[in-house]
Amino acid sequence: MADESVLDGELAAQGASMSDQLVAVLQRRVIAGEVPIGTWLRHEALAEEFGVSRTPVREALRILAVQGFVTIVPNRGARVNGLSGHDIREIGQVRGELEGLAAALACDRINDEQTERMTHSWDAFRESLDQPQDLQAERWMRANDEFHSVILEAAGNHHLTLTIRELRRRLPHNISFAIYTGNSRLIKKNLAEHEAIATAILEQDHELARRLMSEHIRNANDAIAYWVDKNTAQAP
Repeated sequence: MADESVLDGELAAQGASMSDQLVAVLQRRVIAGEVPIGTWLRHEALAEEFGVSRTPVREALRILAVQGFVTIVPNRGARVNGLSGHDIREIGQVRGELEGLAAALACDRINDEQTERMTHSWDAFRESLDQPQDLQAERWMRANDEFHSVILEAAGNHHLTLTIRELRRRLPHNISFAIYTGNSRLIKKNLAEHEAIATAILEQDHELARRLMSEHIRNANDAIAYWVDKNTAQAP
C-alpha cells in the first residue's frame, strides 16, 4: 500500500512525478535512520509497498544513485549509502548562500500578492503550537514550503530557482521538522527566524535579508547534520 501521507499529499499537489515523490519518501527514511545504511532496496518490494509499477521505482533509485544516496548493483537492487553529516553541512553552505541571494532579490521584486502569502504563511502554524505533533508537523511543512517558495518566486531568477530545487532534491528542506519535534524552543526559534527574514524583505534591507536567510538555512542543516552524526555514532 502506498505511503499516502506523502505520495498523495503535498508533493502530489505540487505536481511532482511519482518517481520524485518516491525519492522524497526514501530520502526521509534514510536520513531519519528508518532505513539503515547498507540496506538493500529491491524494486519489486518497493513497487508492492507503494502500489506502483516498477518504472517509477527504477527512476527513483536512479535519481537517488545520482545524488549519492544509493549504489545500484545489477540484478540485486540498490544499496543505501546515506548522507554524512559533512555532506549535509556542505549542502547547507551552498543552499544558504543561494537562498540568501533569493531573499535579497525579493526585497525589490516582491509584489502585494506574494507579500500577503509570505506574511500569512505562518499564521496557521503559529495557531497549532499547542496542537498534537502530527497536526503541527503538517502545518509546519505547508507553511515552510509556502514561505520559501514565495521568496524564490519573488526573486524572479529562473536559474536560481532551478539550482535551489536541485539542492532540495538532494536534501528535502522539510526533513528538519523531525529534528525539532518535541523541542518547543527550537520550533519557536525557527518561527522567529522566518518572521525576521520576512520583516527584512519588507523593509527592503537587502544585506540583512540575505544574512538572515543564509543563517536560517545553515542552522537547519547543522541541526540535521548533528542528528545524523549522533545517530551514526550510536549505530551498532
